[in-house]
Amino acid sequence: MSMEFHDLDYAQAQALLGSSTPLEDVYGYYNNLDCGYLDTLWESIQGRADDMLAAQKALPVYNHSGTYAREHGELETYRTSLKTNLACRGAIDDAISRHYQDNVLSGEAVTEVLDAFGFERTMYILANTIQRKDWDQRFSRVNREWAQTVDVCENPDGFGGDRRLGFVLSSHSGLINLFTNEARHQLLLTLPLTKEDIQQEAQRLLNELRSQQDPNSPGGAHFMAKLSDNFMARASSKDQMDLRKMFQIKGCFLGDMKDRPGLFLFVPKDADRSLPLRKPRASVRTKLQEAQPVASAPKPAAKKKGMEL
Repeated sequence: MSMEFHDLDYAQAQALLGSSTPLEDVYGYYNNLDCGYLDTLWESIQGRADDMLAAQKALPVYNHSGTYAREHGELETYRTSLKTNLACRGAIDDAISRHYQDNVLSGEAVTEVLDAFGFERTMYILANTIQRKDWDQRFSRVNREWAQTVDVCENPDGFGGDRRLGFVLSSHSGLINLFTNEARHQLLLTLPLTKEDIQQEAQRLLNELRSQQDPNSPGGAHFMAKLSDNFMARASSKDQMDLRKMFQIKGCFLGDMKDRPGLFLFVPKDADRSLPLRKPRASVRTKLQEAQPVASAPKPAAKKKGMEL
């Protein structure tokens, strides 16, 4: 009755079904609340599902073999992580199946899995699959090279098999490759920008500005180039300021436009666009390290003068 007018989303339902006693879990959550109305019962169902999702997402990957776990008294941790690996594999295959339509894999497939399992385990399952199928040219060279950078521990069983095969995805390799592309892209957007990232974006903007023959701003007074969506998704206000400081062009500035989304770099039409970017300043630590004298080899100890027996 409580769920008659409600519905759990897919990740919440899967989290609850991952328990051997989902109703008992919900009832325990419900008993800790003060009220007993159906709305409160629904909140208990949803709340317990969200708690289980959060715990599942926060669970780290146990990247050791079963033998190692047994020797170090960590079998329970190992088994829990292995069980979650299998659940993540099933969730990825299922998400690909449900979100692939009209020859397009929706980005919702990746978002759904990341919401349930987080980046570490999702990337672990993808890397393991590509490593086990490194002969498959349907995975891009970039993704095959990336997969080799992920440490997936060897885990032989007692019969000469490999337990890692248990969480190899069964979906079409081309679709797994698309899923991996999107997952790596979403992971990239969570990482802070480096000085090299800012410099690359500045050089891209400068190249675009130099390629334009005539001013392209609405009023015709400026050349303009749009900052990339990827850069803006990761950039702080300080990153934007650092980007602007890299340009030596007089009168250039960052601004937005009413009828166009995004942020743009504007350069006056009479400004010298041939000026190169400013070189990034070395950090104080780097300067101090460069200023330290190179330690000279120790001089050999002087021989003591004396008579020999």
